[in-house]
Amino acid sequence: MIKIFKNSFFLAALSAVLLRLSYPIFNLWILAWFAFVPLFLAVEQQRWVKTFLISFFCGALFFILTIFWLIHVTVSGMVVLSLYLGLYVVFFTLGYRFFKEKMTFGQRIFFVPCLWVSLEFVRGHLLTGFPWALLAYSQTFNLVVLQVADIFGAYGVSFIVMFVNVVLLEIIQSRKTKNSLTYLQIFIPLLILMGFLAYGAYRINENPKRSCPLKVAVIQGNIPQEIKWVFSFQETIFKKYRLLTEIVHLKDPSDLIIWPETSFPDYLEFGENDKPLKQFIAQEDTPLLVGSIRLKDMRYFNSAILFSSSGEVLGFYDKLHLVPFGEYIPWRKLCPFLGHIVPIEDFTPGMNDTVFSVSGRTCPSIKFGVLICFEDIFSNLAVRFVRRGADFLINITNDAWFGDTSSPYQHMQASVFRAVENRVYVVRAANTGISCVLDDLGRPLVTVKDSKGKETFVTGYATSLVYKTGRASLYTKIGDAFAVVCILYAVVTIFFFLLRRKFEPSI
Repeated sequence: MIKIFKNSFFLAALSAVLLRLSYPIFNLWILAWFAFVPLFLAVEQQRWVKTFLISFFCGALFFILTIFWLIHVTVSGMVVLSLYLGLYVVFFTLGYRFFKEKMTFGQRIFFVPCLWVSLEFVRGHLLTGFPWALLAYSQTFNLVVLQVADIFGAYGVSFIVMFVNVVLLEIIQSRKTKNSLTYLQIFIPLLILMGFLAYGAYRINENPKRSCPLKVAVIQGNIPQEIKWVFSFQETIFKKYRLLTEIVHLKDPSDLIIWPETSFPDYLEFGENDKPLKQFIAQEDTPLLVGSIRLKDMRYFNSAILFSSSGEVLGFYDKLHLVPFGEYIPWRKLCPFLGHIVPIEDFTPGMNDTVFSVSGRTCPSIKFGVLICFEDIFSNLAVRFVRRGADFLINITNDAWFGDTSSPYQHMQASVFRAVENRVYVVRAANTGISCVLDDLGRPLVTVKDSKGKETFVTGYATSLVYKTGRASLYTKIGDAFAVVCILYAVVTIFFFLLRRKFEPSI
């Protein structure tokens, strides 16, 4: 048994499992604070090839366990993406191993977290970006730590979690080598951690000056993906959304009703096939935000359209960040064979980050921006809307593709961070869940659920008030400046040690 626990690949697997358990649906967030320690121990004194294999095994296993739900769309795609994402763990571990012995305690506890943040940032931008399951997202339900995101963003939370992992490793290794850490070496990391916690507690207990309450209703249609685009079901789907909207109108009148992504069961052409929708909205006498595929000049847009209470189009937003291989084929002209492997029509990306404006019974004017599908995982998009004056954000999505799995819960984690980073309410309307309203602390206020408390693949609606929060966010102003600082620190440190090694006199 002792040999098993000393096996390097077992330790790597343990790290992957501990980290996975800190995400939905398990949400054991405390595990993330020491999940990397077994991996660090596993690569101690290993040769470079074995270090590569151990860390690649750990990274690939974690991502397979995390994004396994992609098998509902593509098994090969899930495997390839997991292996690609696993390489970031390899680069991180190799960087840790290479520089560990060359650094002092103080250098290590800052360099290693900065290296991790740097790689997360690259992952979030390279090849259109995939910032899914960031280390920070493991802390979605750790309300105190979460609050620092309004200064440092999600990358700041990733930093502090990795920081604690490294400090714990240093403590373990100091006991193994009987080389005790000094009081100062213990006090400084503790002080940094306490600073994060103190700031979070302060923000939670703050009394913001909320104003302009607007009552919103989110509709969860729960339309199976298998019938979503079947012509014979179009009328049935439309009737379902109409019925749910009528129930909201009768039982809990709202200032704005929100349907999910592509909830209109046809390609919407203004002036061509939108008459039944406009007539229904005018009948309900409530503004409605509808997700639809919009067709114009033989081009397809994934859009959100805002209708006034009289059924007139107030504006629309076309999705800016399209899903590669889902909404378009990258490098189609250079690699035409890709069109045969993934036979889809390309959507056209939008040109403007539209900010909508509505009014309510007790709110003369409030603005919001819309993030469609997985756009809420890109923090820079949310920042753009808030900088342009959005008082709250809406995410409309359809996660029915991935079955009744942890996928919608993982997706919701991104919205939680967008709420805290920008200190705004975030409203989610999802076809199969999770449809909810998050406040500016990242807390879900209401969620669509059935009588048994189930939140996914159920039909229903939820209503809640959203506000102008009156809370300032440094992150909205400076964006990912913290991540950039981490990248600069990591790069400068790497060059410093490489150059020092080059010019060291040989004996």
